[in-house]
Amino acid sequence: MVYLKNQTTLLKSDAVEFISVKAENTLEENSKELSNSNTCMLRHVFLKTDKEMALAIMPFDEIINFKQLDISNDHPSSLIPYNDSHLASTGTDYKQTLPFNPSNADRVLIALTVKSYEFVIIETDQAGLLIKIAPETLLKLVKKSEYLSFTEAAPSIKLSPNCPTSKTPFTPNHEKKHKLERLYKLPAMPQMASELILLKNNKNADIADLAALILKDPSLSAQIIHHSKSAFFNYQGEINSINDAITRVIGFNSVINIALGLSLGKELKNPPDGPLGLKAFWKHAIYSATLAQSLSKHLPKNNRTKPDLSYLCGLLHNIGFLLLGHLFQPEFFLLNRLYAANLTRPITSIEQHALGMGIGQNAINMGHAELGSWLLEKWLLPKEVIIVTREHHSINYVGEHANYYNLIALVNNALGLHDLGDHREDALNEDLCSRLGISSSVVLNELETLMQKNHEIESSIRQLAI
Repeated sequence: MVYLKNQTTLLKSDAVEFISVKAENTLEENSKELSNSNTCMLRHVFLKTDKEMALAIMPFDEIINFKQLDISNDHPSSLIPYNDSHLASTGTDYKQTLPFNPSNADRVLIALTVKSYEFVIIETDQAGLLIKIAPETLLKLVKKSEYLSFTEAAPSIKLSPNCPTSKTPFTPNHEKKHKLERLYKLPAMPQMASELILLKNNKNADIADLAALILKDPSLSAQIIHHSKSAFFNYQGEINSINDAITRVIGFNSVINIALGLSLGKELKNPPDGPLGLKAFWKHAIYSATLAQSLSKHLPKNNRTKPDLSYLCGLLHNIGFLLLGHLFQPEFFLLNRLYAANLTRPITSIEQHALGMGIGQNAINMGHAELGSWLLEKWLLPKEVIIVTREHHSINYVGEHANYYNLIALVNNALGLHDLGDHREDALNEDLCSRLGISSSVVLNELETLMQKNHEIESSIRQLAI
């Protein structure tokens, strides 16, 4: 258990207000709800130099100015990956602990801007419980703490002539790609996904084999049954088992593709917060997959896409964000905060800024689209999914499987009307509708139907974003 200086007296005094929130809330959601001009939500990160380790505490909506911090420390500083468990609090009583362990740090740095607030809100070691205190109380709670100017508001990104945009996606040369392959070990394909692919390629496999495999993962089973009850299939009968979902509604190959996409995405974990965090990723992925599958049934024969492959393309086309967080956690941390402050900018115009920091320089010519397609290629996913993942930020792609590219581009455009994903749109792209041979009214109707059923999708997201 981590005991903090004077905590017993302080935490029982009137100087502390305990706030109950939904346990599943992210830090970002709590900040939006509780922060104002007098009160700010705080977050913490661990930093290291070659001399020491520091715990940095700062307002949620600020980012670290590393140049300023390096000058103050006389040593280059870098972020420590967020999931280093030994840095977290190990206590069992939330009234005795905070969600970080100050004793693991040589110094505790509190952003100078914290002093400008009357109150600050910090997490406790218990999900759903926050503490509201004055900044001077925070100083008394945390040992070895000092105020230091090392943060700033996330800057507004300005495009330079050499900065990639959605019209000029990242195009890595082979040398850089080979260098990445030498430097970093890509995550192995999950066991469940490997078994699904083996089953798909086994001519003697039957529905019983598939059902038995999926039942090994209870959350995956729940997702498949939930999907079989969706409006896309409009099945009116009872569905009480995986066998029912496969035989009566979805079909053998479609279940394999849906299960494959879900199992692959769950292998990579990112922080839950922010517009690129795990919760936002799964929200966009599920909405994209569902809308892509719905629109596929309206496409004319010459542009038709397979519903199950359309679903898989929608589900996985942004998997590069998960890989970014897996390979370059500090850079992803910065990218997530920069994009939160620049939501109207193309994400491709911001990635280079974040990837220019630290080891991410090795991937400076690979944005999330290229990284994602690289991973899916290594995992031997269908070519349609690989192409869509690589090209989904391109303009007017006309190569192989362009119908899948056009479909996902239209899906992203449509969802951007509701500020979902890394697009912010003002109107439906009529050119994409024309290329696919689908009327804009059909797209908008399917979109509206999807948005009306958001409560069903939200339940899926909660299961996946953990």
